[in-house]
Amino acid sequence: MKKKLIMGAMALLSVFAMTLTSCSDDNDSPSNGSIEIKDVEFGHHNNGLGTIGKDLHLECKIKSSSKIKAISVSIIKDANNKVEKVYNSGKYIGVLNTTFHEHIDLPATLAEGEYKGTITVTNTEGTVKTVNAKITLKKKEVDPNMPKISDLKVNTMESTANGKVTFTANIETKDPVDEIEIEFHGDKEYEMEFVEFKGKSGKFVFSKGVTLPGDCKPGTYHIHFTVKDNKKRKATEEIEGFVVK
Repeated sequence: MKKKLIMGAMALLSVFAMTLTSCSDDNDSPSNGSIEIKDVEFGHHNNGLGTIGKDLHLECKIKSSSKIKAISVSIIKDANNKVEKVYNSGKYIGVLNTTFHEHIDLPATLAEGEYKGTITVTNTEGTVKTVNAKITLKKKEVDPNMPKISDLKVNTMESTANGKVTFTANIETKDPVDEIEIEFHGDKEYEMEFVEFKGKSGKFVFSKGVTLPGDCKPGTYHIHFTVKDNKKRKATEEIEGFVVK
C-alpha cells in the first residue's frame, strides 16, 4: 500500500513539474549564451526595398541571455556603395530583450541594384548573432503627375499616449485622392487613415487633429505622411524626432 502511495505521489509531482515548465514566462531569456533574433524586417513589411535618397526601415525582436552590448547594421553592394552604422549606447544597449526599430538613411550617391543587408547583435558574454537579407535599392521615380506635399508640420514635437496633435500640409493632386495616411514608427507601427479627403483633387490644405494611440510607448518616433491618388501614385513626406513621453 505504501509503495502505491509513494508511486502516486511521484507521478503527481512529475505532472506538477511539467505544468510549471509549460507555463514559464515567454519573456525568459535564452540560456547558454544565446541570442535570438526574430520577426526581421528589411524594408516596410519586409519587402526588401529601399529608395535611394530616402531611408530604409529595419526592425527585429531580440532576446539575449545576457545584456546586449552592441547592434551593428550594414547595407553593402561593394566597397564604394555601402552604409554602416553601429549602436553601442542608448535604449537598445544594456537590456536582455528589445525591439530594434530604425530608419537608416540611404545617401543619394548610392548606386541602384542589389545589396546585402545585415543586422549583427553582440552581448556581454561575447555571443554574436547575425541575420542577412537581399535588399534592392532604387532611385526615386519622378512622375510629374504624382501627388505633391509641401509645408508638412505638426504643432508640437512632443506628446503622450492619448495626447492630441495637429498635422497641417499643403497638398496638390492631378487625380482624385484615394487615401491619406499617417504612420508613427517607434516601438511598433501605428497607422491612421483619413477617408474624408477621398475624392479631393487640385490644391487643398490638410489640417487634422490626431489622437495618439493609447498603447504608444515612450520613445522617439519617425512619422510618415502619405497621399495616394486613385491611379495608385503616392507621395510621402517625413517628420523625424517626434517624442512620446
